[in-house]
Parts: sequence; C-alpha cells; structure tokens
Amino acid sequence: GYDETSIQDIVDELGMSKGAIYYHFKSKEDILDKICHQYYDDMNWYEDIVRDTTLNGLQKLQKLFLFELTDKTKREIDIISLPMLDNPRIVTSELESAIELVAPLLEKLIRQGVQDGSLQVKSPKDAAEVMILLINFWINPGLFPADRERFMQKVRFYKEVTDGIGLPLIEDSFFSVCEDYYNAVYAERNDRLAGQNRG
Repeated sequence: GYDETSIQDIVDELGMSKGAIYYHFKSKEDILDKICHQYYDDMNWYEDIVRDTTLNGLQKLQKLFLFELTDKTKREIDIISLPMLDNPRIVTSELESAIELVAPLLEKLIRQGVQDGSLQVKSPKDAAEVMILLINFWINPGLFPADRERFMQKVRFYKEVTDGIGLPLIEDSFFSVCEDYYNAVYAERNDRLAGQNRG
C-alpha cells in the first residue's frame, strides 16, 4: 500500500538510484500526484472531441463519457489505482484532480452546448463539478464497493439527476457500456469483498 511503501522500496523495485528518482520527483507524494494526473497529461483524445465540428456540445459530452468508459488505458489506470483508494491522501488527490483538471473541461463543453442550443443548463460550472463528483466518487465502486445491481442503480439515478439539471447525457446504449466497464474494472474485486463479508 501507499503508506507502507518507501522511496527505498521504489528504488529497489525499479533498479534505479535514489538520485535518479529524486531528480524527477521531490517525494513519494510527487510520484503519487504524477500517477493521479498521468491520464490527463496527454489530452489529444479530448482535443479531438472538442475540435469535431460535426458534433454539438451535448454530443461531445456524450462522446467524452463513452470514451472514458471504454478506453483501455483509462480502464488499466482504474484497475491499478483500486488498491490505493483505501488511502485518504490518494482519494483527496483524486478529488483535486477531478475538480481542477476535469471539471473545467466539462464546463467548456457544457457552455458550448448552451450556446448551440443542445443543452439548457443554468450554471455550467456547478453542473460540471456535480457531474464529475457524482460519477468519480459517489458512483465509483472502488470507493464504495457495490455489486453490479447497485452500481447500475446509481447510474440510473445519475441519469435522473443529469436530466434534471438540463444535461441529458445518458442514452440507452450508455447503460450497457457502464455494465461492461463495471465487469472489466470492478467485478472481480467487489465479488471477492462480498465473499469476505459473508465469510
């Protein structure tokens, strides 16, 4: 786990010198921050969606959400980060990333949707933050282990919430993508936890 891993452990595992590690990172916390931010360092996938002139703001948001749920790299990061979600420091870092890095990207697309008439959202900034907090923290079965049925129940409620604030993001096809995402990232872990709780 994060707390029990030292810089020396990292050095030993990588076969590098401490000097080489400290050349790139000031501390173990810096390494963690890099892990938490790495997916958003390369924003080509986002820029491709933003520049697509065939899509309105709502369609861009829908495409963005589907991409994040189906992207192999994102799924791998989510699987790798699962054991770290027990650590409050890591959850806080993820929360900061969501609000500082992701919410402004969503806000930009919401504002575009309001401008092109595909969305009727009164407060794009608040809507973006609520969207990302609910999906990354409340729905996330890594933080709140849930079986498939409970996870999908939360996704259905998320649709009600987003529809209610003028963001009709979720179409019928989104539900099967969510279920596939759950199966790929969380099912094995949550089934194991459920078995431990019964035992």
